[in-house]
Amino acid sequence: MADSNVVYVRLSLAKPRPGHEAQVAKIDQDLMRFFATQPGYLHGYQITAGDSMAGRLGRLTLWRSEQDADRAAQTAHVLAIRSELLMLVEDGEHVEDSWVAQAYEPAS
Repeated sequence: MADSNVVYVRLSLAKPRPGHEAQVAKIDQDLMRFFATQPGYLHGYQITAGDSMAGRLGRLTLWRSEQDADRAAQTAHVLAIRSELLMLVEDGEHVEDSWVAQAYEPAS
């Protein structure tokens, strides 16, 4: 993505199994800390609550490119943590989506 105002956005949301909310939040926190060290990572947010999300937790990350996001997601570290995460969430309640987005800065 040559345009500096274009970013690659990845969103991951999951509904923890009852009693596993803290573990899922900790895994998301660990993933966010790891992603922040990876090439192409621009910014990210850990999602901890929301009225419309029915108990889902997750993360939103912004990357320089799809390739950067994919490279980070395919590391042994992320694959191992992600397999642990999937055992702690409700079946069918883990969603990952990605988009190319145009950034708009606040008006000055």
